[in-house]
Amino acid sequence: MKKIISPWFSCLVLFLVLLSSIAYIEIESVQAQQQEQNKTALVSLGGVNVTASLSTTPDSQSKGLSIKDSLNENEGMLFIFESPQKYSFWMKDMKFPIDIIWINSTGKIVHIEKNLSPCYLLLPCPSYAPNNDSLYVLEVVSNFTNKFGVSVGDSVESEIIKRGQH
Repeated sequence: MKKIISPWFSCLVLFLVLLSSIAYIEIESVQAQQQEQNKTALVSLGGVNVTASLSTTPDSQSKGLSIKDSLNENEGMLFIFESPQKYSFWMKDMKFPIDIIWINSTGKIVHIEKNLSPCYLLLPCPSYAPNNDSLYVLEVVSNFTNKFGVSVGDSVESEIIKRGQH
């Protein structure tokens, strides 16, 4: 006598296979994010060294510092893009205020936004962008640029920022 597998059982098996595949992909994504978060670079500006987490993937760049609850004065996040553009940032899902510094391919600061507060759910969330192209963006704790006299036109030093090679 032949046993026939129920169509419901086949659907259940297929569902479980798909679910395990999705879980595996999600675990790989989380592991990749964690590996990227562990990559840092020393960035020097305004006479101060900042240890910056590197953000190089679209996923980590869309999250930015929203993954953190706070930031020390000597910490930041350095976004590294593929090509120079006028990259726009907003404060969605942020938990603390920051300064954002746009840097061109030669390491010169082209724009600064200071003391940006997190967006609140009921209010519109503005975007901030420079008038000039940048290849890097550095996010630091709020008031950093005022405290250390960092201005547009200043140079940023880092092994990551290759002067004039882009």
